[in-house]
Amino acid sequence: MALPAGQKRLALRLLNLEAEYTVLTAINPTTRTYEEDARIKELDFLCLAHGLPSEVKNNVLEYYIPGLEPVDIADPANHSRPVWCTDDEAEFLYWRHTRFIFRTDDLTRTNLDNKINAAQTFIQNILRSTTHPAKLFYMQPKKKVIFEIYLKIDLSVGGAAEIDDENLEALWRLLELLDGELGHLQLKFIWKNDTNPNDLSAATKREALLLL
Repeated sequence: MALPAGQKRLALRLLNLEAEYTVLTAINPTTRTYEEDARIKELDFLCLAHGLPSEVKNNVLEYYIPGLEPVDIADPANHSRPVWCTDDEAEFLYWRHTRFIFRTDDLTRTNLDNKINAAQTFIQNILRSTTHPAKLFYMQPKKKVIFEIYLKIDLSVGGAAEIDDENLEALWRLLELLDGELGHLQLKFIWKNDTNPNDLSAATKREALLLL
């Protein structure tokens, strides 16, 4: 099963894989390596997976593209459609298929208010707007925003993991903006090696598997 060229190109853009796919497919098929052919097939699969129901799609894409970053709703620069969304259909699909996150790994007492204010603008104008072109307000199941709760521990000294007050306050304030709609949130608990608090790299983080 193959996607029409236009849909595949859009899926590649949404997955931030267009440049890689263009380079690989420009190679003469008779000189492509086994690994290059396999990667093209994998990218074709990811494009097809992008059209699956959201819960299945997200799991597939997170497995195959662990570095695929969600869009941070607390950054005002992300409140407009990308420049490559040149028509209404592309914009509709962008907002519908892009994952959202309220980023908390860089959260401080100083920037908390600004991040919440930006999130409020996003929620009012996009996520819960009845007039926005993507109509996210009417999606079922509800369009989710990832919210990460960091369990911080300094491995150099040991001790119990702690959650910053700002992390919890941001959660309550975000819930207030969502009128208590838990269906809009996807909570993730993350173990964070806080030996160097300024190190926000992926190597210092690991998702906690909690039995609730």
